[in-house]
Amino acid sequence: MKKILFLVSFLCSIVGMAQAQFFKLAGAESNKKIGLRGPVSPVDLSYADYKSYALKTSFSSGLEASFKAKNLAYSEGFINEHISVFGLKKKDNGDFTITYNLKRYELVLNESYLEATYQNAPAYYIGLESELTIQDKQGKVIYKRYSTPKVKMYVTDVKYPYDLLAYNVVLGDFSQLFNEFESYYLNSPNINLEYFEVKKRKKSKSTFNVEEFNQSTQVLSMLLDVDRNNWSGLFGEAQKYWKPLFEFTDEDEDLQQDIRFNAYYNSALTSLMLGKFDELDKYLPGVKQYDKSFLGMRANFSALEKTKQEIKDAQNSVKEVSKIEPVASEPFVYEYKKTPNAFKYAELEKAEVTDDDNNKIAGTVRVLSDFPQIVDLRTEKTRSGLGQLTDQLGSDKSSVWIYIDGEKKPKRTNLKKLFSIKDKDGKVYLVGKTGQSSNMLTSMNLVNNKHYALFDEVKASKKLSLYQEFFPQDSYAFKRPQDESFFVAPEFMGRRKALKEFFADCPSIVTKIDQGVYDFNNKETYLKLYNEYTEACGK
Repeated sequence: MKKILFLVSFLCSIVGMAQAQFFKLAGAESNKKIGLRGPVSPVDLSYADYKSYALKTSFSSGLEASFKAKNLAYSEGFINEHISVFGLKKKDNGDFTITYNLKRYELVLNESYLEATYQNAPAYYIGLESELTIQDKQGKVIYKRYSTPKVKMYVTDVKYPYDLLAYNVVLGDFSQLFNEFESYYLNSPNINLEYFEVKKRKKSKSTFNVEEFNQSTQVLSMLLDVDRNNWSGLFGEAQKYWKPLFEFTDEDEDLQQDIRFNAYYNSALTSLMLGKFDELDKYLPGVKQYDKSFLGMRANFSALEKTKQEIKDAQNSVKEVSKIEPVASEPFVYEYKKTPNAFKYAELEKAEVTDDDNNKIAGTVRVLSDFPQIVDLRTEKTRSGLGQLTDQLGSDKSSVWIYIDGEKKPKRTNLKKLFSIKDKDGKVYLVGKTGQSSNMLTSMNLVNNKHYALFDEVKASKKLSLYQEFFPQDSYAFKRPQDESFFVAPEFMGRRKALKEFFADCPSIVTKIDQGVYDFNNKETYLKLYNEYTEACGK
């Protein structure tokens, strides 16, 4: 941890020194931050005037137990302190009420199959289950998300401590559940820019009223408490004051440049906050001209350009988010995932295993979570190590133990070698490969999504079958008789594209995909897609 903290501290100090030197050069007495949500309107405008939130949390006793197992101090306060919503105030009686319930958390320990390391790096098997509920002022539930019971293997740097990992796993789970809420109900993107107050040098003989200029920037400090529909009038008055200062002249040449820069910068910043790109583009050249550089960089000009692009990206994201279902239906969870051993294995009593050679073995079948989804949190990866990780993505090693009556030791195999497993009620679970490897957009950590799984048939026809994953995940999947793998559509980004490629043989379905008919990621949508494909093109 000391190494990580040292690196973070060192990088921050370098950036801090560079910024301090830059602002000194720019003649800024002080710089302040704008922490506001951008000009892109959310999908649902009903709560556009909400400015605060209340946070309620509850945490599984398993989280604290994992700290005790590692002889570490545990703090719920640390998690609550770091759960925040950018651009909203946290209050006891906030506009939104956010309730995060970590229902289950387990650091899997004392299992014979556990790997303490992966590629010489520490590995932790962590399972959790959670839900997030958000209510409006009247108590109406407007957003609901679930994390169904799953276990993942987290691979970390050698000096990365468990307590930091556990906190990050929980905070990451909250962020994943909360992510779509921001674009659906809150303006976007997050804007975190600086603005400046100007001070005369001690030797300056200028008679310019610096205090009056600094007072004009105060419109930027009060925005969090002002309704957005009033921003335009507020900014308009300030811009009238700044515009004549674009050509400000003074015998104090340093002050002259500072005033010109800040007049352009403030005008650009306020235009940016309103999403008025035509106005912004008029001011940016002036910002660039008078923005003093440090090591050849014009940091404030670059920050405005970067934020402009983020706003354009947010406009596209809102279009995508409009497809989501704000209040998700409670997901179906298989019975084994409700047991105390849910994060360790799935067990089927009096079952029958059929392998790829059509050999059949009867007994109690235990499918272990010994090679679950991998989340690689290492900050340093060698090329060979990264390649090795990529090559091994997938639960090819998910062990299967078959306890046969009369035999002391179980027969051992793995999912890759099996064709199916039939339970005592006659239900058959097919074995197959699914998923893909990808980089998480939020953290850029390599995540294992490819794996062998057990699939439960929901519906079947000659050309297409619909399945739900029984182990280890719970996604819905399609498969044609000739396909080698099971197809799982992305939940959000890229969903339409993937569905269109898979159903390219059915033009009427492709048209409906473009119309957003199958955007929701729930059982009802998959059944609708299956039935309509079968009716139109599946006979």
